[in-house]
Amino acid sequence: MSHHVIPAPAQFGSTGGRFALRPGTAIGYAAPAVAALVERFCSEVARRTGLRLAPQAGEAGPGEPAVRIELVAGGELGVLPAPLGISPAGGGAPDERHSLAIDAGEVVLRAVEPVGVARGLTTLVQLLAAAPDSRAGAAWLPGARILDAPRYAWRGLSIDLARAFFTLDEVRRVIDLLALYKLNVLHVHLTDDESWRLPIGWPGPGAPPGAACYRADDLRALVAYAADRYVTVVPEVDTPGHTSALVDMRPELNTGRNTAGYELPPGHLHPAVWLDPALPATFTVMEDVLAGVADIFPSLYLHIGGDEPRGMPHDLYAAYVRRVRDVVRTIGRRALGWQESARAGLGVDDIIQYWLTEFAAPASLPPEVRAQMDEELAMSRRDVRAAVAASVPVIVSPLTHCYLDVPYADPGQADRQGRTGLRVYSPMTVEESFGWDPAGVLGPGRAAQVAGVEAAIWAETITGFDDLSFLLLPRLPGVAHKAWSGGPPAAWAGHRDRLARHGRLWAQDGLTYFRASTVDWP
Repeated sequence: MSHHVIPAPAQFGSTGGRFALRPGTAIGYAAPAVAALVERFCSEVARRTGLRLAPQAGEAGPGEPAVRIELVAGGELGVLPAPLGISPAGGGAPDERHSLAIDAGEVVLRAVEPVGVARGLTTLVQLLAAAPDSRAGAAWLPGARILDAPRYAWRGLSIDLARAFFTLDEVRRVIDLLALYKLNVLHVHLTDDESWRLPIGWPGPGAPPGAACYRADDLRALVAYAADRYVTVVPEVDTPGHTSALVDMRPELNTGRNTAGYELPPGHLHPAVWLDPALPATFTVMEDVLAGVADIFPSLYLHIGGDEPRGMPHDLYAAYVRRVRDVVRTIGRRALGWQESARAGLGVDDIIQYWLTEFAAPASLPPEVRAQMDEELAMSRRDVRAAVAASVPVIVSPLTHCYLDVPYADPGQADRQGRTGLRVYSPMTVEESFGWDPAGVLGPGRAAQVAGVEAAIWAETITGFDDLSFLLLPRLPGVAHKAWSGGPPAAWAGHRDRLARHGRLWAQDGLTYFRASTVDWP
């Protein structure tokens, strides 16, 4: 049987028949730990179908159609494997295994931990909202047996908050989207050449009035909102490159040799600002910044950036990265860096994020730009070899499949499509972006080092939230599927059919999405 669940469950078997959710249907549970999840599920069902369900602590009355939620250990859930890679929560991964038995008389959701309940309820929301019944006063769930658990423990999205400012409500909408597709990491890129969004690091008492940055209390509230949805917020402070904004507001970090620019192509000047490790003030500032970030974000992992250190001598780059890693360790966190950070050497507790893979560049690119890309790709291949040799965990974010600012190639909405997406990349169809397997990204025989999967959205061409959601959808659910669903690689045809049903969910949520012509949208 076909179904409309994304990511596709590990096992989905049709049993025939269906269960009717009607006004007042009881959602029964015994464990207080799932009460808030049940309330949220009932709110979601009401918002999407108009049906008011009845949360009920304890058992439903005999013979009453109901949804029952049980926390259990072992049983059929015991056949599901543990997730691969590293957990964003640190230590052992939360247990997301769950099962659903949907029959005419009842629905039973079983899970080991509350997070598994959350994932199972998300599946029910998708089944209800993606395939609504035309009959008034009821919503129907197809009879099925579902057994599910994630492939990788780390499944995320990196969002560029430095090049485009999104309100807290808009970031919460992104978190809701992650939860809808069982993604569990929001990696926030908070600093870059264009801006410094952190409330710390500013000279004097703090950010001046009107500064386009987030307040510490607002970021803590965002972290709490995400945690309620089993999403970990991982902060990134991108240094030593991409630091024009920091050096502009902290001129004592300017040594004279670290603020050069480069032209690529000729006539197009780009900043090449980097933090100088030989300057004592550099680490006076960075120690305060990283300690302040750790105070706001409880995540075990702190992303140190480290990408594109253009214009910075290798020995200074390596010295800087090693020192920053030490600072991160002293504040009790674990450093994660873009793949370039491998050039500083790798220890047993280091993690890299691999992004710069082979990609098709437009034929119109100037030869100078193409030459720069070829040089950086050659260094990227060496970075990967270094990571493999050191046997360190690697979060995979291959540009060709996980960078959601690659332009769309499918015919669609010409106006927005024409101005969004970074044109240094050749456009790709939604089908092409779906055609990959995380286990193969590092090369043959290296699947064990893949520690997780993360999409990334960069904001050079984004002017508002509608542009953001347009670039995220429909590709983000495809990345979520690759990160969650194991087994043989899914065929595009099946994923395409599921995507078509999800357009209804996005419309309900007021999300602008790319209506690729290859998908039969409602």
